[in-house]
Formats: sequence, C-alpha cells, structure tokens
Amino acid sequence: MKRKEAVRLVKEKLPEKRYKHSRRVAETAEEMAKIFEGDADKCYLAGMLHDYSKYDELSDMYQYVTGYELDPNLLGFKSEVLHGPVAAVRMREEFGVEDEEIFQAITNHTSGRAQMMLNEKIIFVADYIEPKRSQPGVDYIRDIVFEKQDLDFAVYEITKANILHLVAKDRPVYMRTVECLNYYNMVKE
Repeated sequence: MKRKEAVRLVKEKLPEKRYKHSRRVAETAEEMAKIFEGDADKCYLAGMLHDYSKYDELSDMYQYVTGYELDPNLLGFKSEVLHGPVAAVRMREEFGVEDEEIFQAITNHTSGRAQMMLNEKIIFVADYIEPKRSQPGVDYIRDIVFEKQDLDFAVYEITKANILHLVAKDRPVYMRTVECLNYYNMVKE
C-alpha cells in the first residue's frame, strides 16, 4: 500500500479529529524512524493506519477476533484494546497489507508486547507522544525519545503509566501489556 492510499482510506473512514491524530502519529513515527534507524515508510504507513478500526462496532470486532482466531483473551476487552488487532487483520485481509512489521505495529500499538520489533516500538511510542497529546508525563517521554534517545526506556515508562492509569480506574489490564512491562523493565536495567 502506498502512502496516498493509506491517507485516503483513513480520511474516508475516520472522523476528522481522529484522521488528524493518525496523520500526526505517522509523521512522528517517520521522524522517530530516522533517529532510531527504523523503516520510515513502514512507520508512516503503520502510523497512518493504526486507528482504522477505532470506531468499528464492538460486535463486529468480536467477530474478527473469533473469525481470524486472534487471542481469545481479547474478547474480555472493548475497543481500546480491540481496535489495533482488528485494524491489523483488516489491513491484511481486506487491503493486502502483508508486511509483518506493519501488522504487528498496528496490532500492538495500544497494548505493547514483550520483544517488540523496532518499527513496532516506534508506533507504540509515537501514538503516545504525537504533538497534540497532552496527558500527564508526555513531555518526560518526549525527552526520553528525542533527548536521551532511549526507545526501550520510553516503552517501559509508557507501559507503566498505562497500567497505573487502568488500575486507578479499576479497569482490566490485558496480559500482553503486563508482559510488555515486565520485559522492558528487565531490558532497561
């Protein structure tokens, strides 16, 4: 898939605000790919496409989980976790995006996972730090990325913040996210 096609797909499907977010994630990912020697084209595409299924009907997402034999534990979650794996499957099955790195980056952009590939980590982080994000601690993460240039530590800090946020809200935590935290906690030391 070419960039123009990815932009068109997202612009046609998502609300303007989410389209602009996707574009910023793509641009941030491309910038990060230059710093960390990732693949700028793959990062741009994954960043542009990562939220493609964000507003799909929950029942449709569950159908993708069962129909494509995704992790059955996903059935215990809502769109916040499901939209990544569903978007990845849709990109592969409906639009012919076969690249495994793009697939994994889209799949795991909210949950993270242990042992992420480079471009996968870039999308995970870019989604969190794109320029319009303003959650507490985002400037600290930007400093880790752009000043310290420590991608693994950024993944760890984002995952820790995400888990603390979910626990504070008494929300379930996807096991893949816990595994991500544990893995990157060991890597950072």
